[in-house]
Amino acid sequence: MIYRILCIGKIKDGYYREAIAELEKNIHKMGNRLEIVEFPDLRIPDRMREENREAFLKKECSRMMEQIRPTDYVVALCIEGKELTTEQHGEYVRRAAENGYTTVTYVIGGSLGLPETLKKRSHLKLSFSRMTFPHQMMRMVLCEEIANL
Repeated sequence: MIYRILCIGKIKDGYYREAIAELEKNIHKMGNRLEIVEFPDLRIPDRMREENREAFLKKECSRMMEQIRPTDYVVALCIEGKELTTEQHGEYVRRAAENGYTTVTYVIGGSLGLPETLKKRSHLKLSFSRMTFPHQMMRMVLCEEIANL
């Protein structure tokens, strides 16, 4: 299986980069491949109105959305998503493989999240917690989760 992580922002902390590199080795040992594609985050306007939020999110995630192929099984990481155990998450991935998907693409938005159009495109909305965590940490946690599928 190919696991792709499309995400807004870069990993800045060396600790997270090293941890993700180690997890990537474990994923490869299991016969899978991990690809991480980072996209630049946009500066949030100081006085952005709520009615402009969706347009901002679409603009920030536009390049990410272009990278999603019609044949990808898409998992959107978002706070309103389902909280699953590793076993349940693995079951979704197994069913995706049974249905002919060879790539599971996870999408992680910037600090304001993902646009609704991208959430609607996803096959699964996944939440690791109702709490807020740094995106760098969540990327590492997602890699740990993939290594345990």
